[in-house]
Amino acid sequence: MSDIAISVRGISKCYKVFDDHRSRLLHALWQSHTNGMQEIWALDQINFDIERGESVAIIGRNGGGKSTLLEILTGTLTPTSGEVKVNGRVSALLELGSGFNPDYSGRDNVILNGLLLGLSRKEILSRFCEIEAFAEIGAAIDRPVKTYSSGMMMRLAFAVQVLCDPEILIIDEALSVGDLFFQQKCFQYIRSLKNKGLTLLFVSHDMGTVRDLCSRAIYLHSGKSVSIGETDEVLKLYYRHGALSMLGNNFPPEVDIVTPRQKSSVVVCEVARAFIESAQWSAKDAGSHQSPAKIVAVKVVNSKEQTTFTCKIGEKLKFRVMLMLEANLQVQVMFGIKNKYDQLVTCMGSNQADSSEIIVDKLGYVVCDFVITLNLEASPYSIHFSANIYDVEGASAVSFDQTPSIGPINIHWDYLADKAPFTGMVGLPLSFSIATPESL
Repeated sequence: MSDIAISVRGISKCYKVFDDHRSRLLHALWQSHTNGMQEIWALDQINFDIERGESVAIIGRNGGGKSTLLEILTGTLTPTSGEVKVNGRVSALLELGSGFNPDYSGRDNVILNGLLLGLSRKEILSRFCEIEAFAEIGAAIDRPVKTYSSGMMMRLAFAVQVLCDPEILIIDEALSVGDLFFQQKCFQYIRSLKNKGLTLLFVSHDMGTVRDLCSRAIYLHSGKSVSIGETDEVLKLYYRHGALSMLGNNFPPEVDIVTPRQKSSVVVCEVARAFIESAQWSAKDAGSHQSPAKIVAVKVVNSKEQTTFTCKIGEKLKFRVMLMLEANLQVQVMFGIKNKYDQLVTCMGSNQADSSEIIVDKLGYVVCDFVITLNLEASPYSIHFSANIYDVEGASAVSFDQTPSIGPINIHWDYLADKAPFTGMVGLPLSFSIATPESL
């Protein structure tokens, strides 16, 4: 048996888009007629191999070509050019409800999907009780699927796909639907399958989950393969490109470390260069000092000084912010944290900390450390920083620079295995005592 589960060579996919029906008809009759037609390349020369038992993530922004690639791998879409070889039984969770007949009951759809996956009717029936118990949809199993909510649909689809002994499992964002506890149950089962040698191909915008499940990642942008490698390295590039694109920079941006303008003899020292290159976010013009204060880079580390965007509820993360400052400035650095609904959870800064001002006597680099205890509910968050400058006389602050949203910062908790320190949105400082009425 080959050690390669999936081999992709030169895969490209082109869609022909027509201005009107007349252009489409003329092109169908005469292939040389291309007036009113555009070619949209969803994928362009994609190459990679996935070894048996490996877990690989496909990441990228919307429109990058991720779903198109998965449809080609599962055989539901034909590539314009290139070759795909898949060795093993494939189960795929793509669009919710794909492969389900809406008029059939959940029970009938389980049998139908099992047959499509290559199982015999006897094999399906022998595992039906296990599938039914895993899905946890109760009596709805005998109702038409068209009456199901999206969460119920995902529960049944996942149960069918993973309990039919796949050798290769392909998941495209389907697990983002459903309640937290069923999601945790799914991920626990996926980990157990990985331990048995399952090959996993996983598409998600939840980078915390990508880092947790996958050892390698493939980064697609506009149909092209930008980077393939270890998950942490590919995610670092993905975060950097995402942050810079929010500032209006053309893709693909490159972090350019150059010497500051000759207002002093200060240059980018090796320590500063090393910090910038290892940071999860850095400004494109990091070495170009265009304003009195500039945020150069942001690095997030845990208590072991490891770069990360993930922690448990109540754990501390250190946010290290490198600034480039002119002389004789009074600076306050502020940060804001927003939840996935773009609501501001908190806004704090150096003025709430022990030292409210950062002063340098010459043009140079300083690094501000914010150690934050993240007593926030399990969820993804974003964080952004701003540098506010005061003149020497202490006049009102002016914001000279700010970062885009950085992250996501993924806060997690295993609610099934452990008691959470609090429930709700935030955990507040709390003290407790008990006494008898006589002692009051």
